[in-house]
Amino acid sequence: MDSTATGGYELVRKAAPLEVLTDLFHDLGIQSNVRVSCEYFHETKKLSPARVFRALGQVIQEIPALSIIGVSQPSEKKEGNHRTWEARLPILGFHDCVEFLNDSSVKSDTALAKISEGIHNRWFDTQNTTKPWWRLLIVNGTNAIFVFHHSIGDGISGYAFHKSLLAALNADDTDDQESDNEVAHDQVFDIQRGPYEDEPIAIDEIDTKLSWFQVIRTFLFWNVMRILVRPKYLLFSDAKVTNTYPTYSKPFPVEERTCSRVEILRIDQATMKRCLASCRDHQTSFTALLHTIISITFAADIYRKAKVGFTRVAVNIRPLLRHDPGPDVFTNASATYYRTHLLGKYRAASQDGILDKDTVWKLAAAYKKHMNDSIYKSDNVLQGYLTCRLLGEDNEEVGAFYGLGLYLNNSFLISNIGVFHPKEDMKAGGWSVRDVGFGAAAIRAAVGDYGPVFSVASVQNGDCVIAATWEDGVLKEEMVKNVLIAIAKRLEDLV
Repeated sequence: MDSTATGGYELVRKAAPLEVLTDLFHDLGIQSNVRVSCEYFHETKKLSPARVFRALGQVIQEIPALSIIGVSQPSEKKEGNHRTWEARLPILGFHDCVEFLNDSSVKSDTALAKISEGIHNRWFDTQNTTKPWWRLLIVNGTNAIFVFHHSIGDGISGYAFHKSLLAALNADDTDDQESDNEVAHDQVFDIQRGPYEDEPIAIDEIDTKLSWFQVIRTFLFWNVMRILVRPKYLLFSDAKVTNTYPTYSKPFPVEERTCSRVEILRIDQATMKRCLASCRDHQTSFTALLHTIISITFAADIYRKAKVGFTRVAVNIRPLLRHDPGPDVFTNASATYYRTHLLGKYRAASQDGILDKDTVWKLAAAYKKHMNDSIYKSDNVLQGYLTCRLLGEDNEEVGAFYGLGLYLNNSFLISNIGVFHPKEDMKAGGWSVRDVGFGAAAIRAAVGDYGPVFSVASVQNGDCVIAATWEDGVLKEEMVKNVLIAIAKRLEDLV
């Protein structure tokens, strides 16, 4: 389509169901964005405006998704309805993409949590079809916080961005002069169609077909659980949830959009080293161990009368696609592993403040095995991902669906994007990444989780940073802080 007829952008393709859902989550005021941050280090250089401008030029050419936005077009199914399309911007303004913040107080995880809250509570202006759906916040010339609309990528996509940025910085041998540190306000990136193609839509790269038997069985299971288990016997029974739902024609007003809260837990390098070694010895993973420790903490410390726990773990399905694109690809390819637990066995693993280490490791190993079986031996995880197709195609159809709460309410989620590894073919230019962080904004509790989302990221031979994010007012801040303290203590006691 002629870009002049569309206000400057070029229509690319119809958005996939998951991208339509996350697009509407944003525009209805349900969830704002995703962030992935890196602390960059160089002996003599900082992330100056000129240096960032040069590096971003390469990154934007390598990642076509950075020039993609979503636009509403007339439905092809029903007159009066709308359908989200992906569209490509011809240019990106540097000052639309990048902001610089100098703040000497940003030296702690507490300060980082406050910055993260501000980031999550600042929404993109998606009605402005001249600006990208991402931005880069440079803090004190060292920390780069990449914030993006969930419709264009998942958490691992944030790693892909930083890998490209790190490689571009190391390939840049220009020495900035003082006069070169500022970038003209009207500097732009021209989007050139080069060798980098748009990534295939993940859901179209799955050979497995949607099973109606699985859909019906899952729906009945969750309905039976909700009927048989009284709310007081579930986790987060004290959550303060406002059961109001926006629609496509009536989104939340700005002042009623979901407000995110963030607390950060840092697991130091030495503890992580012991954790990973012990996980290998006990045939489990850090994600499975973290799930076990969190479940023990909620069951033994906070919800002592709860009998059933609903938990979820985000799963990277890139290796399960028809053609594995690898971890450096910017796309939406994250599914979810669901599990229901009887909490008594977790509560029994910590009595009177004493951790039963053997039981903890057995629970973590069993969880890891069941999760792996659900991902690789059966198609349970992929089936859950494929149910996105049932949401419909038109925005009005997707925007009217609020059945997600059936599966998500009273649960917590762990999303671990793993260890940050630079590109293998990166030049040696003196730049490195010393620390990372990750988090997704809270989803409206009535639609999604009641409990926190635990977002996990780490650097090789370094710290692991866990961000707990929840909707403001739904959970007590003190409770979340106490949970993080207890998680840290139990990990220390265990290893």
